[in-house]
Amino acid sequence: MLTKGDIDWLEDSFLPKLADKVKNDLKKSLDSINTKLDSFIGDIKAKREEQELHEGNHQRIDKRLSRLERITHLQPLAD
Repeated sequence: MLTKGDIDWLEDSFLPKLADKVKNDLKKSLDSINTKLDSFIGDIKAKREEQELHEGNHQRIDKRLSRLERITHLQPLAD
C-alpha cells in the first residue's frame, strides 16, 4: 500500500513532466490548426477578390450589351 509520502513523491516526480508534455503536445496541435486556418483564410480572401473582379466584368458586359441592344434596336435578351 502506498503511503502519503509515496503519493506525494509520485505527484512531485511525474505530474510536472506530464503537464509539460501535455502543454507541448497541445501547442503543436494548435500550431498545426492555426497554420491550416491561415491557409484556408488566404484561399477564401483570394476567391472573394476574384469574385469581385468577375462581378465587375459582368456589370461592364451587361452595360455594353444594353447599349448595343438600344443602338441596334434589338430585343433585350432574357435575364
